Amino acid sequence: MTVFFNEIDRKKKTVAERSRKMEQQKKKKRAVAFGLVAVVLIFWNLMQNTADQQKLKVACIGDELTFGTAVEEREDNCYPVQLQKYMEQAEKKYRIGNFGVEGAAVQKKSKKPYTKEERYESSTEYKAGLVVMMLGTNDTTEENWTDIDTFQKDYQSLIKGYQDLKSSPEIWLVTPPMIQSDGSTEMEERAKRVEEIKNAIETIGEKNKLTVLDLYSYSQKHPEWYQEDGVRLNKDGALAVADMVGDCIINKTK
Repeated sequence: MTVFFNEIDRKKKTVAERSRKMEQQKKKKRAVAFGLVAVVLIFWNLMQNTADQQKLKVACIGDELTFGTAVEEREDNCYPVQLQKYMEQAEKKYRIGNFGVEGAAVQKKSKKPYTKEERYESSTEYKAGLVVMMLGTNDTTEENWTDIDTFQKDYQSLIKGYQDLKSSPEIWLVTPPMIQSDGSTEMEERAKRVEEIKNAIETIGEKNKLTVLDLYSYSQKHPEWYQEDGVRLNKDGALAVADMVGDCIINKTK
């Protein structure tokens, strides 16, 4: 009888030992599997980071027209995002950054100078290969306006700030769109000033041998691009800007 029970104990120990070894093997297999997954994920992240680094960065500098204030579904329809979609559809490796600041102006004595904003500092650290500047609309307000000479001086200073960056970006200037006047004295003055600004930017662009995109003239026959205030662009206006900049990029890289 004792021999019988000893045999049972031996078999139990054998089964237990076999179960323990099987569990150890399972743990090893799971560890190997997790390790392989980790290696794949690390490799994938490295590939993604390398791909991102190979993309040419474009910094979109501007005010609420760039930021997309009050644009329907702004995060999908502001002009920098639509420009990103344009580049992806064209199978071009570009990474578009939105550095628009609502209410920002060029003139240093304005209520909200662009160069005093955090997004300006971020744009200088972005290491962009291309800077697209679209500012001037808010400089036309009574509280921001000094004179055209001051605007030109401060606009040139803004350009130099980007020219002096280590990344040595190419700089494109976009004239602000025309202002759709409602006939009031204030809006009439703003409409006159934005035309002055458009001419000044073209002169500065020629002096610095920079590409100038004339959104002012392009927008003259398109009141449907504007929001009710006649100043800010809507979703269609933002798309028009994205298409204009995108077309220029494509044509320059052909």
